[in-house]
Amino acid sequence: MNSKAEIRKQILERLQAQDSVIKEEKQSDLCNQVSRLSEFNQATVVCCYVALSYEVQTQKLIEQMLKQNKRVSVPYVETENQSLCLYEIKNFTKDLTPGSFGVLEPTASVRQNDPVNPEALDLIFVPGVAFDRSGNRLGHGKGFYDRFLSGLKPSTVTIGLAYDFQLLDQLPVDVHDCPVNEVLVV
Repeated sequence: MNSKAEIRKQILERLQAQDSVIKEEKQSDLCNQVSRLSEFNQATVVCCYVALSYEVQTQKLIEQMLKQNKRVSVPYVETENQSLCLYEIKNFTKDLTPGSFGVLEPTASVRQNDPVNPEALDLIFVPGVAFDRSGNRLGHGKGFYDRFLSGLKPSTVTIGLAYDFQLLDQLPVDVHDCPVNEVLVV
């Protein structure tokens, strides 16, 4: 088995080589797949990452959830304590601005509101560089999501979003790694 660093490098190269037209088509496929999930249909408070340019794109999914009147929160990176803090957004375009690591994050005016309590989450869509068939996740190596996921209540459903080549048979796992409940492949 390759090391985490080797897998991360190989998958990131493939992600960055993805055609933008294919990524756009996959967004519609993602929305269709998500809308058929019972966990999604039952959820009222959802957290969703805002994708980097090479990740499974989530803008249409977030906009769909907002139209369905779900409470949608997105992460904000607290660089001082190396953690994720969630804030509810009402509008994808108006409520997000480029932040840490080039990721769209809640604007300063959105962050004036109280953060969303992770205990309130029904469902969270989780990014990853790679996943395996057991739900193990390989991130970018900074540990933000592992720390965040480890603090969720057990009933919170966690779903990783991946392109087909991001789903591997097995990943190396460390004791601090937090798996997701399922991986949705587009």
